Amino acid sequence: MGIGVLLVLVSAGLFAVVPLAEASNRAYAGASACPAGTRSTSCTTTAPAVVKGAVYEHSGKSVRYWLLLTERGTGIARRVRMPRRSPVFDAVHAGDTVALTYWRGEVRTVRFGAATQEAWTSPADDGRLPAALGFVALPFGLGALLLGRWRRRHPSTAAHAAPWQLTAALVVLLVLGVLGATTSFLADAVRDAFLLVAAAAVPVVLLAVLFARWMAGRMRRAADTSDIVPVPPTGRRCVRASVYGDVPYSVAGFDHLVVGDGRPAATPDPDGRVARRTLPETLTVRCVRSLGPGDPEFWPTAYKYDCAVIECRDGDRTVLIAGRRRDAALILGALTTVVPG
Repeated sequence: MGIGVLLVLVSAGLFAVVPLAEASNRAYAGASACPAGTRSTSCTTTAPAVVKGAVYEHSGKSVRYWLLLTERGTGIARRVRMPRRSPVFDAVHAGDTVALTYWRGEVRTVRFGAATQEAWTSPADDGRLPAALGFVALPFGLGALLLGRWRRRHPSTAAHAAPWQLTAALVVLLVLGVLGATTSFLADAVRDAFLLVAAAAVPVVLLAVLFARWMAGRMRRAADTSDIVPVPPTGRRCVRASVYGDVPYSVAGFDHLVVGDGRPAATPDPDGRVARRTLPETLTVRCVRSLGPGDPEFWPTAYKYDCAVIECRDGDRTVLIAGRRRDAALILGALTTVVPG
């Protein structure tokens, strides 16, 4: 929970930075050109410069791109960092002339012919990184909070509790987070990323709600075993089923049950011909239910939502038999049918 709160607060702080960065960007974009021969922090100045070279500076796994320039007229040498290689950095060569746009004393834009590239110090993209990081941190923060809440309501020992609600919510958050982080860099303006995420939230949440309703219906149907009634088998059948309990006929790997051939028998053979362990007549049926707490951990994975559990007693020991719902009626019928001696 603590890390979830921290990540949400971090994302809120990052999003709070975006308007400040965008305000600087708007001021730069709206700044008019300074009168000829003057310079001011409230207007932009353009000056020609000659390219002396382009330098790659490696720092660990990252690379910095520097243009070495000499301003015409003043002869001032400048080292201008570029955020990426294209379109200007890769296009220029020593001796080429570029146009430098100054704003508030810093080179903000470099133009070469029809190509324009913002310098590292340009405020044009200042809001993109905090917005993207905010979109990344927020789903993880909210996801951690949801996970903490779910763990309090569902003990970790409850293997039957499938966290599909949590999964659906996390998928929604992840989709919107990835969309926001990606469009923060690709959209024409950072605000477009927020608008796109807001617009996408409606269909994404709607799909999640439809999925939730479908899953809720599926779980309700899986929990309802009232329609499972004994059906005596009319012939020999080998069905997929597992017997669990402190009894000799509960054996690991015996995942089939032979019915309609005398007393039911557990077997690992899908054809039911070898290694059969007969279920005794002392085994009596108590009830039929869905998966619940205390059931073997692999049953939800093996049977998913197509499972019925026949709860039995053999003397003072509880015996559970799990099988597919369509086979449960036959198993129940075989257990309750008296076999002639």
